[in-house]
Amino acid sequence: MKLRRSLLSLLLVAVVAMAHAGNTGKISGNIKDAQTGEALIGASVLIEGTTMGAASNIDGYYVILNIPPGKYNLICSAVGYQKKVVQGVTVSIDQ
Repeated sequence: MKLRRSLLSLLLVAVVAMAHAGNTGKISGNIKDAQTGEALIGASVLIEGTTMGAASNIDGYYVILNIPPGKYNLICSAVGYQKKVVQGVTVSIDQ
């Protein structure tokens, strides 16, 4: 009986995981200084109106995962730079 419950629980977890997979997308990119082309380390990228965001790494690369499909505005900021807003970024499922 315990084995049957364990298998049923495992199956339920697998079904929930599969239902969640494939329903979201991601936003990623590189942040560079417009004049020098140097990567900006630690720049903040936020999705306007949400709590989702990321910071750029040593190469200026950032990625925000598990974003529901739709159009978003991104707000990028870094110390010593003006805030930049990129409007109308489209997120598609699994892309």
